[in-house]
Amino acid sequence: MFRVVISTSAAARLAAARSFLETLPPAAEAIVVGATRGAADDFVRAIAAAKGATFGLRRFSFTELAAQAASLQLGARRAAPATHAGAEAVAARVVFDAVAAGELEYFLPVASMPGFSKALARTVHELRLAGVAHDRLRGDAASDDVGRLLARVEGEYGRAMVDDRAALFRLAATAVGNDSGPWSSCPIVLLDVPLDSAAEHEFVDALARRAPQMLATVPHGDDVPADVLVASGASREDRADAADAASDLSNLRRHVFTLERPPRRRPAGDVRLFSAPGEGREAIEIVRRVLDEAGRGVPFDQMAIFLRTPQHYLGLLEHACSRGGVPAYFDRGIRRPDPAGRAFIALLSCAAEGLSAKRFDEYLSLGQVPQVDRAPSRGPRAPSPEPRAPSPYLNVTSCPSQS
Repeated sequence: MFRVVISTSAAARLAAARSFLETLPPAAEAIVVGATRGAADDFVRAIAAAKGATFGLRRFSFTELAAQAASLQLGARRAAPATHAGAEAVAARVVFDAVAAGELEYFLPVASMPGFSKALARTVHELRLAGVAHDRLRGDAASDDVGRLLARVEGEYGRAMVDDRAALFRLAATAVGNDSGPWSSCPIVLLDVPLDSAAEHEFVDALARRAPQMLATVPHGDDVPADVLVASGASREDRADAADAASDLSNLRRHVFTLERPPRRRPAGDVRLFSAPGEGREAIEIVRRVLDEAGRGVPFDQMAIFLRTPQHYLGLLEHACSRGGVPAYFDRGIRRPDPAGRAFIALLSCAAEGLSAKRFDEYLSLGQVPQVDRAPSRGPRAPSPEPRAPSPYLNVTSCPSQS
């Protein structure tokens, strides 16, 4: 049985995944695959909090599951995984060799430009994920050049025994097809996993053929994963939004990715839009609205700020939260670690290395040494203030742009 649940509501999709796992026997092992490992962990953690205990739920990100499966095929080959820096280095080497051999015609005037090797690395990455062979790139000067460069990149990968993302997913599909691995026949839950390439499609298709039961959730309007899963044999099930139909948020979710004109309605006021002249002023306006909600009684730990371009907003939001007295926790992407944490790690390393002088000097250099009490020894000391409970934190989550 293979189902794909499509809904505009994340709550409805998570409820469908939770119901699917509850139908399994208590001791059954199952695989939970999220778009990120954190998403899978949060889902299983919520189930454990509701039940009190869980058993047999293994969590993976989509790429992590493919790596686990591919490792069964990579054991004898001893291939190393490719990195972005390595792919760009290979592309730069390939361009140099192709120019020296006189193979380039269309791209020869720009081959020596600084950004050409990076652009080539991205192009080769997409071509290999799509399963395009180098001999298919023929017809004009530009296609001929790309085909020659792709052939050289594939040759370098084979010579260096390196597997990129495309090879990883194809090896994983082969391993699952051969029924390799202790989990290849377990029920599987796919939580909003994006399927952007032919290599990922092959891997999901192999999982669907082997898994005794499989459930996938897809946001409404994300047609590519839905079509791929249906083509792999899934039955489609559309579910309504779990939120109030009269709310602005539910209507926004329902119509934001549709081409049809939404019906006219009176706004409920639970979604508000604003604009600001620049990132700095926008950060201030965000914190101002956070303080407005806190004044209405909403705790800080029930609020969150999602950032699409964290490199532009992190410092500005950190400064704005500090000015507004808002305790904020940055989920990921923060660039300035707390020196107190580094000092604590340096002290632990000092103890672990037998009171290493080098580690203790590192601890002193961070400026986190406690201040010595300089109060006079005579007379009673003022009573220490009562410890204050830690205040809840506003969560700032980074969602980097993929463009």
